[in-house]
Amino acid sequence: MGGTTAEVTSEAPKDSPTWGQRYTWENGLAVEVSAPAACTPGQHALPSNVARAVKLTVTVLNGTDQPFNAGMLSIGNDVQFDGRRAEAVYDANGPCGHGGVENVTVLPGKSYAYDMAFAVGAQPGELQIALQPDFRSDKAVFVGQA
Repeated sequence: MGGTTAEVTSEAPKDSPTWGQRYTWENGLAVEVSAPAACTPGQHALPSNVARAVKLTVTVLNGTDQPFNAGMLSIGNDVQFDGRRAEAVYDANGPCGHGGVENVTVLPGKSYAYDMAFAVGAQPGELQIALQPDFRSDKAVFVGQA
């Protein structure tokens, strides 16, 4: 069969951006992800009993000639911490924030920033976040320590 486990790799290319760097798609749309900062979820946050949470700021920069809906960045189910799915933290009235992708229009030449939080392991490790504006575009896979 010829297949080996060495052929199964992460979708992240070797030159994946990390925190604070910009990824720009061919059409001029760009995204940046800030370094993760610790946040302590409030008592009503979901999921409950999180060992540790981190919050990041996602900034969408619209360098295209068309309006872009920031909600199109499909981030929700493509976040990993140390090789496992990282759950979004929903903390509406707490320091981690509401945790959802913003459904707002970013006009050409404008930018928009929003916060997201994720449950991660008790110890520091590698966080991977993939963003994709549509199914035809490459994924921007941000990788770094959290």
